[in-house]
Amino acid sequence: MALMLRHGLSSIRKLTQRLAGPVGIPKTAGLPAPLAHESRRWSWSRRTEYQYFGNRRPALSLSNPNALRVLAGLGGGGLVVYVVAQQEVPYTERRHAILISQAAERELGRQTYRQVLEEARAEGSLVPSHHPATKRVQRVGSQIAAAVNRGQGGGFQDHMQGLEWQFAVIDSPQVNAFVVPGGKVVVYTGLLGLVSSDDELAAVLAHECAHVLARHAAERMTQGGVVSVIQMIAYWGFGIPLPSDLLVPAFFLPNSRKAETEADIIGIQLAAQACYDPAAAASVFQKLGAAEKKMGGTAMPKFLRTHPLSDERVARIKEELPKALGMYELAGCGSLRGRAGGLFSGLGDGGWR
Repeated sequence: MALMLRHGLSSIRKLTQRLAGPVGIPKTAGLPAPLAHESRRWSWSRRTEYQYFGNRRPALSLSNPNALRVLAGLGGGGLVVYVVAQQEVPYTERRHAILISQAAERELGRQTYRQVLEEARAEGSLVPSHHPATKRVQRVGSQIAAAVNRGQGGGFQDHMQGLEWQFAVIDSPQVNAFVVPGGKVVVYTGLLGLVSSDDELAAVLAHECAHVLARHAAERMTQGGVVSVIQMIAYWGFGIPLPSDLLVPAFFLPNSRKAETEADIIGIQLAAQACYDPAAAASVFQKLGAAEKKMGGTAMPKFLRTHPLSDERVARIKEELPKALGMYELAGCGSLRGRAGGLFSGLGDGGWR
C-alpha cells in the first residue's frame, strides 16, 4: 500500500504539472508532453520485439495456472480494498475510492501552497493582503467557505473538520484560479479582470471550494497510484507495457473533465447557500469561452482537454439551476427571479425556469 501511494503521489505531481488549473483557459502548452511530440518507440513496440537481458522472461504467463491464481488473488484483494475505500461525494451522491489519508492530503496542499506563494513573493507578484483585490477575494471566499462548513449535501465530509481556508491573489495576466488540498485557493488578477461582479467571483471560488469538498485531488492521487501498480504488474509480470502516452488521454483526462463538471454542479449550490446568484456561473463560463476562442484554445481536440467545453458547462449549469435557486431561497436570501432572468437573457430558450 505504501508503495502504491508513493507511486500515486509521484504520478499526480507529474500529472498536475501537465494539466491546466481547475478554472481557466486550457493551454496548448499544458498538453501532456508525450502527446506533443513523437511517442517513445518502446511504448509502441510489440511484446515479441522486447529483448530480455540475461534470458529474463516475464515473471508470469497467462498459460501458467499459478499466474491465473496470482491474478485472481490480486484482483480479489484489490476489489476488497476498493469497496472498503468507497466514499460518497456530497451533493452529487457519486461514489469514489479514496486511498489517501486526510493528513497526507493536507500536507501535500500545505507544501504546494507555500511553494506557490514563495515563488510569487520572490517574483514580486504576490498581491499584499491589504490590497483591495485580495480583500475582495478573501471576503467572498470566506462566505463561500462558511457555506461549505455548514455540512449540507450529505456524503463524506470528515476531511472538512478543522479545515483552514486561505485565499491569495497573484498578479498575473493568466485567466485562472486553482485550489490545493486543505482549502488553499489562489486567484490570478487576469481572472479578476474578467469577472464583473461578486456573484461571478463567488461562482469561481465556489467551484474551487467544491473540488476540496469532493476530494478530487485525493481521488486523482488514488487513481494515479492504482494505475502505477497495474502498469508495474503488467510490465514486470507479463512483459506488457501500458504506456502513459495512452493512459493520459484514455483515462486521466476524461476523469478530469468529469471532476470539473461535478465541481460546477456542487459550486452553484454552495454559491446559492452563501446568498450569491448561482446563475452567475453561466455568465462566467460564457466569458471564459469567449476568451478561449480569442486565444485559439477551442482548436484543441475535445479528448485532449482537461475541462469540458464552455458551452457544455453552461448547458449543464442551466439544468442544475432550479435546485440551486431553491437552496438560495431556503437560505433566506430572498428571491432571485428578476436577477436570474437578466443573466439568462443571452443564454437561449429555457433559462432557469
